[in-house]
Amino acid sequence: MAYFERIVVVGAADLGARAAAGLARRFGPVHLIGPGTDALAEIGVRRYPLATVRDFDLDTPAVIVDNDGGRLQRLVCDRLVVVGWPVPLLPANKWVIDGKVAVAGDGADLRLLSTCFDTNGLWRPALAEYQFRRQAGADSLA
Repeated sequence: MAYFERIVVVGAADLGARAAAGLARRFGPVHLIGPGTDALAEIGVRRYPLATVRDFDLDTPAVIVDNDGGRLQRLVCDRLVVVGWPVPLLPANKWVIDGKVAVAGDGADLRLLSTCFDTNGLWRPALAEYQFRRQAGADSLA
């Protein structure tokens, strides 16, 4: 019996769908909270288009969602990727937590994250490289 990590992507607009599709191709089933097309189901993405994100627990990691107008659910996962989210989740210049949570603010961040996965293939090395390269980019702007 194969074990798949529970991967959750929270995404705004088409960024979440792009991230979920890329992760599903690499790692297997992915849960997407946000908009996406029905075609994503063919590659292993389970969508929650009507869920409203209420909060994040970045230590666990988990996403607290309102799925049916008042009842909150805690969606615990092994890996969490937050894409295009307008709320600042992490301290300044921090895009990764404990090799489990990654935050990509826009399409450029998502492309960088994808490149890190292409180079490394595994979660922890890819997220470490993403944090390093993202930090270097932020330092060059300062």
